[in-house]
Amino acid sequence: MNVTGIIAEYNPLHCGHRHHLTLSRERTGADYLIAVMSGDYVQRGEAAVADKYLRTRMALLAGADLVLELPFPFCCSSAEDFASCGVSLLDQLGVVNALSFGSEAGDAQALMAAAKLLSQEPEEYQTALKDALSRGMSFAAARQAALKGSGQAAENSPKETADALLSSPNNILGVEYLRALLRLKSSIRPVTIRREGDGYHETGVRDGVFASATALRRVLREDGKHGLSSLTGQVPEDCLPLLMEGRFLFPEDFSRILDYAILTKERDGFLQYAGFSRELAGRLAARALETGSWQDRVLQLKTKNYTYARISRALLSLVLDVRAEELSRWRDGGMSAPYARILGFKRSAIPLLSAIKAHSAIPLISKPADAGRLLSPEAFSMFETGVTAAHVRGAVEAGKYGGTAVHEYQRQIVVM
Repeated sequence: MNVTGIIAEYNPLHCGHRHHLTLSRERTGADYLIAVMSGDYVQRGEAAVADKYLRTRMALLAGADLVLELPFPFCCSSAEDFASCGVSLLDQLGVVNALSFGSEAGDAQALMAAAKLLSQEPEEYQTALKDALSRGMSFAAARQAALKGSGQAAENSPKETADALLSSPNNILGVEYLRALLRLKSSIRPVTIRREGDGYHETGVRDGVFASATALRRVLREDGKHGLSSLTGQVPEDCLPLLMEGRFLFPEDFSRILDYAILTKERDGFLQYAGFSRELAGRLAARALETGSWQDRVLQLKTKNYTYARISRALLSLVLDVRAEELSRWRDGGMSAPYARILGFKRSAIPLLSAIKAHSAIPLISKPADAGRLLSPEAFSMFETGVTAAHVRGAVEAGKYGGTAVHEYQRQIVVM
């Protein structure tokens, strides 16, 4: 059995994602594709635009055979935590042969050279990193500068690849996937596929070019379902009707709950929540009574050494009550992926599920209500934190569109 894993958000899924799924199967000769997908929240530090069950259906229609949830809170953590969690989950399944990921570089050699350098941190790299940080750069920008300054970023690779290596989001994640594989001494073989189409941050939609998920979210935010007609050719044809069912959420839908969280948690101090430094906590405390949208709040706090995503993740941890101590305990205790929760699968993938059950080092959860019986107390605590976060998203969605939020324990696996 040849199995390839993919770590993704599908926020939402578009034709570029289907292209990656198709090429992943072709280039690895996979019998099965496993997608480890962010659930209710994404790495940028906001709720996924559509719920995880709709996105699971889209992923299965686009070519995945099995969709597992990337556990909360690492689905909305740093690139390093996000990648480490996804790779650890795939590695512990005991059946995955390859990991396929998209990258702007499309050069596995250059990405692996960068991954090894960042893992080893030689003296020249550390010196360059400290110098960049002392000049007020964010950690991501400082690391990019140090990688180039050390002169080892992309040995035997084109210079333009080295110069852009850590300035592109998919390259950054790719390097973190490789670092995680090295750290685990995993036998999983990495395969990278060059990303085609518009860049991650592009907001326009052009005929004949894969639009970014950012562009699709812009259309959904500005035009709602009326804008779906403009996405013909950008979203797989059989997936487009699913978006017509979508109840879309955007960061601004969480603005009032964020105001409430800031005002009620200021007294105990923001430092206890994941993602907050002393400086960031102080800046937020000084502006606690200011109001505005989620984006307004982020921009109020933004400086050159704090990226938008880092601030948004910190604010999300405040809303969802993710404590820094808990996150560190789960991360440092090797708990980033203590279970594999099934979101959906194709009936043709039943042999894959049987193989995972036979070889997996972590529990495979098909019924959330069974988690308490299957998991250790610490792992169950992490699972329940994700359940609560899902209920917050469900409540915000119900408040926007009507209806009642569904308890996670009552959710059904998607089967196609």
